Amino acid sequence: MKHPRAASRPYTTELLPAGEAARRLGVSKSTLYAYVSRGMLSALADPDDPRASRYSSFEVEQLMRRRGQGRRAEQQIPGTMTQGLQVLDTALTGIIEGQPVYRGRAATTLAAEGATLEDVARLLWQFGPSDPFAGPAPELGPPWLDGVHHTAAWPLSDRVLARWGAALGGLHGPAWLPDGETLARACGQHLRAALACFVGVAPSALPAHELLARHWALPEGAADLVRQAMVLTADHEMNLIGLSSRQLASVGATLGSALMAALCYVSAAFNGGDCARVEALWDEVTAQPDEAAALSARLDRGETLPGFDHLYYPAGDPRAMALLALVERWGAAAPMVATVDRLTGWKPSLDFGLVALRRAIGAPREAATVLLMAPRCVGFLAHALEQRRSGERMWVRSRYVGP
Repeated sequence: MKHPRAASRPYTTELLPAGEAARRLGVSKSTLYAYVSRGMLSALADPDDPRASRYSSFEVEQLMRRRGQGRRAEQQIPGTMTQGLQVLDTALTGIIEGQPVYRGRAATTLAAEGATLEDVARLLWQFGPSDPFAGPAPELGPPWLDGVHHTAAWPLSDRVLARWGAALGGLHGPAWLPDGETLARACGQHLRAALACFVGVAPSALPAHELLARHWALPEGAADLVRQAMVLTADHEMNLIGLSSRQLASVGATLGSALMAALCYVSAAFNGGDCARVEALWDEVTAQPDEAAALSARLDRGETLPGFDHLYYPAGDPRAMALLALVERWGAAAPMVATVDRLTGWKPSLDFGLVALRRAIGAPREAATVLLMAPRCVGFLAHALEQRRSGERMWVRSRYVGP
């Protein structure tokens, strides 16, 4: 029996059959399918019938709201910055049939087949024969390393930004760099420097997962788990973070500036902050003799369960499932996942999977946040490059509603 609080959680989603989704929208099934083909709705695999599709109630409600604002509002969707209505075309990443994809390739498949973060960067950046990682790592000099040590006691988000600001002076990436080998090399150096900023070491030519595994002194075999996690978090569709890097790139800013805008989101609650909340939930629940009672008590108090029920993946986040499968032999996450599913029907999200991995391999406490945000620098740079290559300038206008 599901906990009664589960149904009242804001934005909780359910999977609707085609008939029910069409009924709520007040349209025929053929119109519903047209919405899917136009990218206005996502068709998700039916867990009970592989021949059928289901539809997220959250997406249906969002579409109902847009349609309720009238045809004029629908035409203005590309310029809307609230309620998740911003729509931009991208060939980088998306969610297809419930799976995150990078240029048409499933992220989970790439991770399982041995791809590295650098491989994903080559795929998303599209520099052809020019290898962004062929040269040595950037040398940022003693002033940068001094700044690394001075920020040791700061929160992760502040450390990353302070280090990145100091690193920019040693990176060559002016806005006028032509597309080709020089720009490819600049992207590779920016990524290596950004990874170094997250962990407070000198930039390295080591593969990203080996750099982290060595810095965290992880046990043998853990580096491959880090590799898979980094591939799964390299990018994820379009959001405010990628949009910020795109906006600066569209008006001629440098790669470093575009990446700086994205790095400002490290402390945002819908990114790294969620990993910290999952860690706190895990501490609270596992400290009790009865995990189920502890979870039920949280729901009784009207509190949320961070790390569960991703809006875009009501049937379950494939990235979380892949990570939990990697740490299954440790078994620490399975009881909580099963209990939450029984109480609420909610599935674990990426944040929960990263925390489970972090605990399983014995990495430092902030490692889950690092694994969530540091690899995303690949995606941030990809969005900046795609926007720059489009030649289109982005802007937004306000509508004055004051006295």
